[in-house]
Amino acid sequence: MDVWQIVLYGFAALWALRSLAGLMTAHRRKLQRAIEERDEAIRQEQARLEAEAAAAAKRKSRRKGAA
Repeated sequence: MDVWQIVLYGFAALWALRSLAGLMTAHRRKLQRAIEERDEAIRQEQARLEAEAAAAAKRKSRRKGAA
């Protein structure tokens, strides 16, 4: 095998590793964004449920005969 072929294979291997690393990084970022969006949706749902519970408690305390 000639020297230029070894250099060419080396360059191709490095390029492939760089491409793989880029794909893995992009995938990790996508997963992190999905987790953040899911967590935000859960926080919003919890806040909505707490607000509904507070509103229900307030309505209940305003009824006649409520102690």
